[in-house]
Amino acid sequence: MPKAAELVAMRLRKSIVEGELKEGDLLPTEAMLTERYGISRPTLREALRILESEALIEVRRGSRAGAVVRPPKGEVAARYAGFLLEYRGATLSDVFTAAASIESQCVFALATTRTEADLEALRAALAREMSASSMEESLAAQNEFHHLVIQLTGNVTMVALAEMVRHVIDRATTKGLEREGRSERQSEARHKSDQTHRKLLALLEASDADSASELWGRHVRETSRYLEKILDSQAVLDLFD
Repeated sequence: MPKAAELVAMRLRKSIVEGELKEGDLLPTEAMLTERYGISRPTLREALRILESEALIEVRRGSRAGAVVRPPKGEVAARYAGFLLEYRGATLSDVFTAAASIESQCVFALATTRTEADLEALRAALAREMSASSMEESLAAQNEFHHLVIQLTGNVTMVALAEMVRHVIDRATTKGLEREGRSERQSEARHKSDQTHRKLLALLEASDADSASELWGRHVRETSRYLEKILDSQAVLDLFD
């Protein structure tokens, strides 16, 4: 039997995910919530701690005290997914294999449904990538391009799954580049990635779903091989410190 605090947290959580409580809304006062749910203040505070641990509210203290509603974030789900992968002993290669499969399907779907607005968004992201003046800016822009490709797919479930895996990869990539430091191999990888993104855009413009999907799967696998030369490819470790 769930405790009273868990039941209250469940009701508030439902109100958030169904949009009854929107981002930035302040939850009602303690007095109003304790009266509404017939609970004590300690029970209410425990319920709020549950929601805060899930990043669904932000509890402010001081002159602007109160609990502010925050929408569910993919980063939070990705972080827990990363913990689960580490606990189960998933390898870095496992993660990239999954990414290649999921993202290839995303690209295939995008090539068949893309709109001119989608292409314009990708062109703008590619322009930012090409104009990056540092390795850090380039990596951020490349990650942005990857995430945009996923988001434009439109399938909510596929996007959620792909972004969780992509978040793990982004962290692994950042760790790998920090460990290696600046190198000629890193510059070559950056150039090759930029060119692959340019080719993908051209294939999406042509609605060539098969070629776009094949290109993207190969691109993800090549990134995997690059990182495995730097990181321990046998375990997803130390990505979430």
